[in-house]
Parts: sequence; structure tokens; C-alpha cells
Amino acid sequence: KEDVEVVADSENETALEKEDVGTKSEIKSLVRSMVMKTPFSITSEVSSFLKSPNISIKKQGAFVFQNEKNAGYRELDAKLLTTVQYYHGKAYCKLVSSKLHEKREFLEFSNPKVEDDIEKNRIEASSWIPIHSMKLEKEREGEFNDYITVKLPIEIGKYQGEISLREKVVFKEKVTEIKDVSQEIILTKNEFLLPKIKKTGQNPVTIEKAGLLVEGYIYQCIEYTIEQSLSHDNVYQLMQNIVLELTIQVLQEQEVRVRM
Repeated sequence: KEDVEVVADSENETALEKEDVGTKSEIKSLVRSMVMKTPFSITSEVSSFLKSPNISIKKQGAFVFQNEKNAGYRELDAKLLTTVQYYHGKAYCKLVSSKLHEKREFLEFSNPKVEDDIEKNRIEASSWIPIHSMKLEKEREGEFNDYITVKLPIEIGKYQGEISLREKVVFKEKVTEIKDVSQEIILTKNEFLLPKIKKTGQNPVTIEKAGLLVEGYIYQCIEYTIEQSLSHDNVYQLMQNIVLELTIQVLQEQEVRVRM
């Protein structure tokens, strides 16, 4: 900027001097890009289900009996055991939607100490909130002949979680403009964690709680313009306050009756 002003005020200088100043004032700009991966994670219990999940359980029956007495040994215990294992498909998660709320601030600091005083990166996660409808259609009795049994993906529940992020990006160059920030939500791990249960007696097993784990990262490509200069004393940074909303659907293959 100072070089440009000098050129504007130098009307009486020689043509050679003007040419030198003009050459110095030509400052080139370059467009560069930076890739960032901001990890996030939500893990919490869920206790509301649209449809109760099936769980693999082990049932063991024991019949205690006593053999005839034998003079050669003393029988301490004798049982006839029957073990039955029920296997069900594992519940899996599907990302239904994501929503990003952002506040971006492009800052310039003349004093590096001021920049250091700004709050560092942080992440806060909420618990999962059920958002599925609890209204289920009741089956009409007396029409069992019109149904067939099939195995289909059934929605166990739909849950929403929120993650608050503060991301600070510091640039080494003299940045003049943030041109664009493109983002993508990538899930690296998602699990619906059911408890391990060993069934005893004839009572049915009811799942009251389960765990839902979702991990991933925000993939960001930041495109910015830099000014090619020999040196600069200022510090440039992009401050992002992000609220990420995730909607997760939990599914499991179950046998259901479908009307023909």
C-alpha cells in the first residue's frame, strides 16, 4: 500500500525513478488451500426404542440327578445340561443428516502475545436425544392368514446429538482473503452397544438401555489468498465456532409379518 501511494505522489520524478517504484509496488497474490481434519465423538446411553432390539442370548437348562451309589467313589454333583444360543443380526447405524452452524472470524494480530491469549481449540459433546415417533400401528387380529414372515431392516430408533467445536487456524503467510471453506462430515466408527445377557428362567428378555457410539471428523478444505512479500510481522488466523448436529438411525434385521 505504501508503495502505491509513493507512485501517486511522485509527479516530478524522472521516468527511470518511476519505473523502479512501479516494479517494487507489483505485489503478487497466490491462491493456496489447506486441508484440516477436526475429530469428534459422542458416546452416551439411549433408553428409548421405537422397536425393541433383538439381542443374542444364551439359555441354559440344568436337570440335577443322582446316580446309583458306587462303592468305588462318592458322587458330589451330577447334572444334565442343555444350552441354547439365539443368534440375531447386529444392529447398525446410518447417518441420516448433519447440520453445521458456523461463526467464522478472520483475524489479524499485530502483537503475537495477544494471539496467544485467545482461547485454544475445544470440543464439547451432548448426549443422544431420541427423536423417533412413539406411535406404532397396532396389528389387527384375526387376519393372520394374509401375512407372510420376512426379514427386513427395522428401525430401532432415531437419535440426535450435538457437538460444539472451536477451531483456530493459524497461517504462516500474509493472508489477504479467505476465499472458500468446503466441508464434509466423515464417520469413522459407529456402534450400537447392546448388553450381554444370560437368560435364566422363562421370562422374556427386555432391553432397557444400550450405548450409542459415533466417531468421525469434519473434513475442511480452506482456500485463501496470500500476498507474496519478503517479510511481515502480523499474525493471521481463522477462528471457527462450529455447532454440528448429527441425526443417527439405528437399524436391525428382524423377522416381521408383511401383509400379502
